Amino acid sequence: MNSSVMAFLIAVWMVLPCGVIAQNPIFIGNVPLPEDVSVQDDAGLPVSGVWIGKWDNWRNHILVVEGLNADGLVDVVYAVASTQNGRGNWLRLEAKIEGDALVSTDDSLPVRYSMSPTGRMRAVFGDNERFAVLERQDISAVLSSPDDDWFLVGELERLETDLVEDDAPVELAAVIYTTRGEGPFPLAVIHHGSTGTGRQSVWFRHVWTNDWLADVLNENGYIAAFPQRRGRGGSDGLYDEGFSADRSDGYSSDAAIAIAGADRALEDANAALAALRNRSNVQPGPALLAGVSRGGVVAIMQAGQRQNDIIGVINFVGGWVSEGCCDTPINPPLFRRIGSFDGPILSIYGEDDTHYSIAHARANIAEMERLGANSDLIVTDVPGFGKGHWVTAYPYLWEEAVGDYLNALAR
Repeated sequence: MNSSVMAFLIAVWMVLPCGVIAQNPIFIGNVPLPEDVSVQDDAGLPVSGVWIGKWDNWRNHILVVEGLNADGLVDVVYAVASTQNGRGNWLRLEAKIEGDALVSTDDSLPVRYSMSPTGRMRAVFGDNERFAVLERQDISAVLSSPDDDWFLVGELERLETDLVEDDAPVELAAVIYTTRGEGPFPLAVIHHGSTGTGRQSVWFRHVWTNDWLADVLNENGYIAAFPQRRGRGGSDGLYDEGFSADRSDGYSSDAAIAIAGADRALEDANAALAALRNRSNVQPGPALLAGVSRGGVVAIMQAGQRQNDIIGVINFVGGWVSEGCCDTPINPPLFRRIGSFDGPILSIYGEDDTHYSIAHARANIAEMERLGANSDLIVTDVPGFGKGHWVTAYPYLWEEAVGDYLNALAR
C-alpha cells in the first residue's frame, strides 16, 4: 500500500478506543488480529468468514467478515503485515454490499472485494493500485495454528526430476493452484523471470508466483503451476543462468555465457514439465505455457522445442537480457527458437519498459512471425514512470485479454 494509507493505518492504531487498544493482538504469522475477533453464523451473508492471502503476492493480508450490524452494513476486521520489521496493523471498519462485491465505506481505505468464480475472493485497492487473491479459511483452524502457511493461496510442493547436480538428484519447488472439481485438469505452466541484475542473492530465495493469474487460469479450468528453477525459490541446485565469473558482479554481458544460461533455464523448464505431467490430477495432452520477462523467453523456447506437447504461449514482457546488453544480440535468436510451432502466442508488453522498449519487443516478435508464428501483440500503458516491465502487477491491464485468449484456445 502507498505511504498515505500506511500513515492512516498507523494513525488509526494510535487513536483506537482504549477498550480496543488494550487488547493483546493475536498474531497469524506476522499479521495481528484483535483477541475478540469472531464470525457470525450467518448463512445469508455469502462473504462471511476469514479470508487470507497477500497484497501483490508479498504482503500478508487477512480480512475477517464478522457479520451484519443493525444498520445493514458489514462489520469487518482489516489486517495487514507491516511493510518493515515492526508490528502489523488491524482495524475494524464497516463495508457495504454492492452486487457481488464487498466495499469499504471508509474513503481513507478504498478496498473492494469481489467473489471469484473459483470460490476465492479477489481484492483491489484504490484505482487498481494493488491486488490480492484470498481464500476462505476456518477461523477456528487459523486461530489454533497461527503460522505463515495460511497466506499461500497455492500449495508449495516439491517436484522430483531427472536433473542431477554434484551427483545429487535435484528437486524443484513449485507453487500449484488447483481448480474446482475432481479432475484431471489441463495443465498451465508459468515460468518466472530473473532477479534484476543478479547481484541481490537474497532475491534468489523468493518464491515467485502470481495469485491473480493463477486464479484466472483456474477459472478457465486449468491447474496452474509456477515451478522455481534451480537455486530459486527453495529449489535444489545452484542458480546459474548466465553469471559473470565473479558472481557478485551479477549476470554476464558475454553472449556465450548468457545463451548458456538460457539453455540451463530451458533444461529446468523441461524437467518441471515432465514432473508435472506425472501428477494424477493433470490430464494427458498439450500444456499451456506462460512466462514473465526471462520466463516469457523460456516459454517460447520450450514451445519451439516441444511442439507436440504445447497448445499455446502467453508471453508477458519476454526477453532474456535488456536490449542494450551484451557483445552480440541475444534476444532475437532466442525468439527464433519458436521454430515451426503453430499454436497461438499472446505477447503482452508495457510502454515505458526500462528493459525492453516497444520497438525492441516488436522486433523480437517479428523474428517469430517471419517463421510463421501465430502471434498477437498487446501493448499496455502501465501506470507510473518506468513501470512498463511490471505489467503483471496490474491485472486489469491483461485479465480480459488473457480470458479471451483462453476462451478461444482449442482444448
